[in-house]
Amino acid sequence: MIAAPSPRSLLDAAVALLDQGAGIDRLSRLLTVTALAGLVAISVSGTWQPMVALMLAVSALAGLVEAYLAMRVGFDAALFRKLAETTVVDPEKLAELDAALTSLRLLPAGKAGRPLEPRIAGARRLFFQQAGALALQCLLLILGAALWW
Repeated sequence: MIAAPSPRSLLDAAVALLDQGAGIDRLSRLLTVTALAGLVAISVSGTWQPMVALMLAVSALAGLVEAYLAMRVGFDAALFRKLAETTVVDPEKLAELDAALTSLRLLPAGKAGRPLEPRIAGARRLFFQQAGALALQCLLLILGAALWW
């Protein structure tokens, strides 16, 4: 039987996962530039193909979505890293964080006071949405390239 993880272990694992979002973001930015360059290339080459253009445009749009998610994932990683550095992760520390985030209008008052596990689950969802946006970009670029050739 596996023992229940300590809050610090949960935070360390969450930070390790969320830090992978930086690599996803770098690859996504490269694919976004590629999609935009492809749009320029098909428009100046005189071989306008609406389906290819649509796939490239949606791929670039998925890149913008990914960039937004990357900011959120990176922010959560930084917050969790700071929490993990404290001597004790307790409800009081989470309440202090909630007060700061609510004061900055980054957290709705209704979400304040949640335990650590739902916070990590929410950040994990954002990470997987970020990875999904990258996967969509890849798929659309591959399909666009296949149609172009």
